[in-house]
Order: sequence, then structure tokens, then C-alpha cells
Amino acid sequence: MDAEELLRRYADGERDFSEISLVDANLANMNLSGIELSGADLRGANLRETNLSGAALASSNLSTANLSRANLSNACLEEADLSDADLREVDLEGANLGRANLWGADLSDVQLIDANCTSANFSMTFLVDANIEGANFQGAQIDTAIFQMEKMLFTDIINRYAAGERNFSGLIVKSSNCSRERKSWELGQLKGLDLSGIILRNSSIQEIGPYMNGVILPGADLTRVDFDQSNFEGADFSNAILRETRIFQSVFDFANLSGADLTGAGLVETSFWYTDFSKAKFNKARISSLSFSRNNLTEATFKEARLHSVDFDKVKLTRTDFREADFGVKDSVFGVEFRDCYFEETLMPDGSVRNNS
Repeated sequence: MDAEELLRRYADGERDFSEISLVDANLANMNLSGIELSGADLRGANLRETNLSGAALASSNLSTANLSRANLSNACLEEADLSDADLREVDLEGANLGRANLWGADLSDVQLIDANCTSANFSMTFLVDANIEGANFQGAQIDTAIFQMEKMLFTDIINRYAAGERNFSGLIVKSSNCSRERKSWELGQLKGLDLSGIILRNSSIQEIGPYMNGVILPGADLTRVDFDQSNFEGADFSNAILRETRIFQSVFDFANLSGADLTGAGLVETSFWYTDFSKAKFNKARISSLSFSRNNLTEATFKEARLHSVDFDKVKLTRTDFREADFGVKDSVFGVEFRDCYFEETLMPDGSVRNNS
């Protein structure tokens, strides 16, 4: 079953979709209140702003799913796997999260009012500005959860970087409230700004994302940073560390990501046009609903990566390594398609070698 069929059957009154597999499915902005999805495989699914109030999701796998701004009030998520999921601004009022696994999930600005979180795993989660009034955390693993993050203006980071500081981990980076400054950024004033080697691990830079085209970030440590609707056209990320980053609806056209480490990253609905990914690492990355167009992927590695609804169009694939990668449903729009690509000693998922004939 695909997302389109589920929506059609739901509209016809059906509610029980237990144990279905909809890996990387796009179900954003839908009304699925009261749906039965217990035991479902929804890894990497896009459920952004979806109404799942009263839904049954017990024992479901929502690892790496995008649930930002979704309505999960009074939903049952008992023993669900929500590890590394995006749960920012989610309404979980009255929800049952008993024994759920939320390791590494982002629950910033979440509503957990009167939620049952008993024995749940909140290790390494972000709970910044979360409303936990009346929530029950008895027996929960919460010692390493992050409840507070310092907020800093991007202009202050630029000034402190110029003074020699490099580590800005765990920050919520804010743009200036000055409309004049924001306007100048829109006109490309940050192009060529050199922030080589900056460390922004576990930070949120979403608010300034649209103004980052042309920024120079070689060797930067951007582990687990969220790039949501960001513009990095022409930016230099060569040899940058982008492990476990979330890249959603962003622009990286003409960017340099040669040698970048994107291990475990999530890339969804993002534009890569004439992007240099030579020797980049996509191992165990989750890539869906996007196109690699006219890219250089020479010696890039995709070992154990999951690619669903991904197109490679006029891409250079010299010694690219796809071994053990998951290409989704074979011969389907949900799989992987190669169009006019250059193959030279390309290692395919089954270990075979592909060359241009």
C-alpha cells in the first residue's frame, strides 16, 4: 500500500491500517485523526502538520520521521520508536508515550501537558521550551535530555568568530530583529562570509537559513543541525561534518560538499543542482523525494543508505559506492531512477559493478 491508497481508503471511512509499511511516505498536512497504525513501519515518513489526534500508533516505527507541528493529542504512542524524529512544536497533550523510545528526537516547543511518559527513553532529546505541565515522567530516562539552550544573534557569532572563538554548540541562532539588517541579508550581504571550522553541533540555525547563500564553511562541524527551508546556494561545505543533520526543503544548488560527511543525515525535498559531492559520505543516510541533478558524485559512498523516490539526472558516478543501499520499491516511482548518468566502476547495491556500455 502506498500513501495515496491509504488516503483514499481513509476518506472512504476505513481506519484500521495496522502493521502497514509506509517508509518515507509523504503524508504531510493531512487529516488522519483516529487512525489505527499500531505496529506500522513509518520510518522517515513526512507527517509534518498532520492531524493524528487520537491515533493509535502503539509499537509503530517512526524513527527519523518528520512530525513537526503535527497534532498528536490523546494519541497512543506506547512502545513506539521515535528515535531521531522531528517533533518540534508537536501537540502531545494527553498522549500516551509509555515505554516509547525518543532517543535523539527534537521535541523543542512541544506540548506534553498531562502526557504519560512513564519509562520512556528521552536520552539525548531536545526539550527546549517544552511545556511539561502535568506530564508523568516516572521511570523515564531523562538525565541527558536538553531543556535549555542559549540564544545568540548571528551577528554576535560573526563578531565572536572574528575574535577567535570557534565553538558555538548547543545554540539557538537568531537573526537580528532589525528589518533593515534582514533586508541586507536578503540582498546577499553574507556571500563570501568565511566561517571555516566553526563548531555548531546540536544547534538550531533555521531562522537564519534563508540568508546563508555563498557562505564559506569548509571543515565546519554541523553535527545534528537542522536545516529547514534554508538557502545555501553556492556555499562551501567542503570536508564539513554534517552527521545526522536534518535537511528539509532546502537549496544547495552549486554548493561544494566535496568530502563532506553526511553519515546518518536525513535529506528530504531538497534541491541539489550542479552540487559537488565528490568523496562525500552518505552512509546510513535517509534520502527521499529529491533529485541529484548534474552533480559530481565521484567516489561518494552510500553504504546502507536508504533512498526512496530519488532521481539521479546526468550525474557523474565514477567509483560511487552504493553497496548495501536500499533503493526502495524496484521499478516504482518510490524507488531510484538513473537518467543519462555516467557510470564508471560504480558499485551497485548487490555488489555488481556498472560501467557505461
